[in-house]
Amino acid sequence: MSHDVESAPRRQVATAALLVAAGVLILFVPAGDEGRVLVALSEGHGLSAVDVVGAALLASGGTWLEVLVVRRLPHLALPPRTLFALGLLAGLGVGLVIASVFSGFFWWWAVGATALGVVVLVLVPLTARR
Repeated sequence: MSHDVESAPRRQVATAALLVAAGVLILFVPAGDEGRVLVALSEGHGLSAVDVVGAALLASGGTWLEVLVVRRLPHLALPPRTLFALGLLAGLGVGLVIASVFSGFFWWWAVGATALGVVVLVLVPLTARR
């Protein structure tokens, strides 16, 4: 196998991770610097044009990472209990992030993002290595 073919997954993982990081950084722009709210989601939450750009980068990079991880999952050879625990933690994380936007769980997004981040920090490096 040529060196270019072997390094292709690493480049793809790195590119997708950069998209995710750029999206997160854009979403951290303070609300006062974002401009007007285009779509109100709930009290205290709304989408501005800056948020749309950040969310688009985050969604495209995150989806790309997810596809790369799922494609490589059989090669990672993780035990079933580990996969179940990672899936449960990721589901809990996504659920808390979504619940914090549409309900009174305002600061629970940090707990959900941390749970999802742990799963990403476990699976993405494994995917890039194998």
